[in-house]
Amino acid sequence: MGIAIQVVGAGALGCLLAAMVSRSHPVSIVARPSTAARLRGQGGIRVHGLQAGLYPVDVMETFDPTPDPTVVVVAVKAYDLESALRSLAPRLGPAHLVVVLQNGLGIRSLASAVLGRAVVRGVTFLAANRPRLGEVEYNAAGKTYFPASEEVVGLWNAAGLPVQAVEDVRTYVWRKLAINAVINPLTALLGVENGALARIPLATRLLVEELVPVAVAAGISLDIDETYDKVVASIHQTGHNVSSMLQDVRARRPTEIDWINGALVRIASEHGIPVAGHRLLVDLLHGLEQRVSPHS
Repeated sequence: MGIAIQVVGAGALGCLLAAMVSRSHPVSIVARPSTAARLRGQGGIRVHGLQAGLYPVDVMETFDPTPDPTVVVVAVKAYDLESALRSLAPRLGPAHLVVVLQNGLGIRSLASAVLGRAVVRGVTFLAANRPRLGEVEYNAAGKTYFPASEEVVGLWNAAGLPVQAVEDVRTYVWRKLAINAVINPLTALLGVENGALARIPLATRLLVEELVPVAVAAGISLDIDETYDKVVASIHQTGHNVSSMLQDVRARRPTEIDWINGALVRIASEHGIPVAGHRLLVDLLHGLEQRVSPHS
């Protein structure tokens, strides 16, 4: 119980992690005032689905770590990462270990550049929705991959969360990107749960066939058939999940399209690789964002 955990961000992933880790370690979660009020009022984070229950946690509205060893898990969306890290930077001490778990490419390099220190880049396949403030639906206990880090892997193990230490986390970044680059934009555009994509396998295949050569050009060894099978398996395993991008569209928030398909398009352009399907998804999501924006 010696290491304290602070989770920054009270969306679906942040709430789920804080709830699960609270079973083995002292946890606090940094939330916006409306979410913080809900969490305090109901006595913690309410989890539905897997591991259902009410999990008491300390709630904070601003990041205020102790000087003791603390694992700081940054669980905000990719588009909020830079601003969140800039607010954290002056409050971090040498004993604090920062973990970033965002979807997309360029996450670790951004975090390290903003903080001026090394961070632990994790890739998680946990599936969760946030139906209401302070509540989370735990839909699939996917594994989380970290570079060798005894503290973080031990933390996940103690919380009963599937975890694996890997030599090169970049491969898993791209495997997760392949899943996100298919499921997220398609479900957001169609307004469907993940499982509905099983009815349009040709779209999935096309997007995977475009993505894999880009990964290979970036130095990541992926195979088209194997990657396609993993994406299809994820569609089935998370069939009742509402993707994070669809959650954002429904909540009239920005999406992570520029960090997922947009980042893929940028790398493809550098290598002269055509990715018309992913370019189309980026354009369509930008159009959808403008249509649903509360400022439009």
